[in-house]
Amino acid sequence: MQNLIFFNNNQTIAVGTNLRSYDDQADDNLNQFSLTSNAVGYNITIQSSSYIQWETGTYRINPPNQTLGVSATASEKSSTATVKTHTPYTVPLDLPADDLYGKTYPFLSASTVSNITQFNSTMETGASFLYPSTRISNMPLGVVAVANVSWEEVYIRMDVGGNDITILLPQGNKSITPKCKIPVKNGRSGNIEILMSLSSLFKDRTVSGTPVRFLQQLSLLLPGTVVISKVSNIPLYNILQQNLQAEDIVFSFPGCFPGVER
Repeated sequence: MQNLIFFNNNQTIAVGTNLRSYDDQADDNLNQFSLTSNAVGYNITIQSSSYIQWETGTYRINPPNQTLGVSATASEKSSTATVKTHTPYTVPLDLPADDLYGKTYPFLSASTVSNITQFNSTMETGASFLYPSTRISNMPLGVVAVANVSWEEVYIRMDVGGNDITILLPQGNKSITPKCKIPVKNGRSGNIEILMSLSSLFKDRTVSGTPVRFLQQLSLLLPGTVVISKVSNIPLYNILQQNLQAEDIVFSFPGCFPGVER
């Protein structure tokens, strides 16, 4: 029992979040980028009428990386705590919702955000769009186990080689898993970073050895005006939904570098 550490003091700290869009083309024009699909180049411009209607964003937090006595409920005393472990640290503990490490911690308010490709911040790769309506969460000490984002609607209006393309994605959600330890600790100097890459939504990728090529499939409908939704051009809609849910394609935590706090 001497080696057990009991987390029953309900200590929490405020940690902010930077949720930002970016592209990987090292310029300030976040609404313009070029992609190659099956060796053919495409010039894409996202129109200013595009928007995302966020629903919420939340974290789950795990205790620091050691064996802990964690109360079965928040009201229990340490003498009745049960031993819990978490390996790996990115798997949330199976605890009641009133436990510090069973709760969710919000970081994103419901809002509709337009001008989502308007440069308003910078990061290591250059210009970025920093989303508003993120908020401070009082989180327990530990590490980020997972982040979840959900939206009511994603509307993208874009020009592809002179053709008008409209994309309407309905309500959905995405779990984002850290690839390294993201500490929630006293003295933390910076906000947690979560990245969103709209350009990656349209990139070629390979699934189980089979290429998935949105732009090549889109080109078969050009020239002309194209609407992509759950009731029109469904094969293209399905590719976008798969890309949106793929690990570290559209949503991701930044990679970890020595000396850089995430």
